Amino acid sequence: VASWSRARGSGAPGYPDEPGAPDPLALDQLATDAAARALAILATGEDPMAGLTPWQDAVRLASPLPHAGLTGAARGLYRALAAGTGRSTTDLARAAAAWRQGGRAALAALEEPWDPPAGPFDRARPLLLAASLGHFRPERNRLTSAAGRQLRLGRDHLWYAYESRPGAEDWWPTGRPSPDPVRALAG
Repeated sequence: VASWSRARGSGAPGYPDEPGAPDPLALDQLATDAAARALAILATGEDPMAGLTPWQDAVRLASPLPHAGLTGAARGLYRALAAGTGRSTTDLARAAAAWRQGGRAALAALEEPWDPPAGPFDRARPLLLAASLGHFRPERNRLTSAAGRQLRLGRDHLWYAYESRPGAEDWWPTGRPSPDPVRALAG
């Protein structure tokens, strides 16, 4: 078809170059995602993304693109995903960062405060003090320092680290989850 551009030097069909054509990055993302899901279904017989809400699926689709939603070529994809779920691109970027941190469990740690039972949560504050990380104020499943650091205990019993400018309450996921709160803060 003449309206399709040709990939450089390969002669293979490329992406449409007409006005109003689908966004090439969005097409590439969706094709890559479909291939990965098909491979997982063939290998296991189960769809690993079954049961996701539209918001969770949008977050999952945005997660391979770190920081792209706010500054890069993927801005259109982020806008479309955010608009389709009634959220802002900032909400989507923060949630995608959580998804990269640990998938569904990390997204739940970002969005769902809960009251953990006694045990690891209660032992975390003395561990943080012993590691000279300062005082952390408990609130539900969260431990927050005045220095702009926060730990959230997920329902998967992993600690997820967050950072914010002091006093801003604008928490962003950082580092890797860990069963050890000190390691989670170390990243």
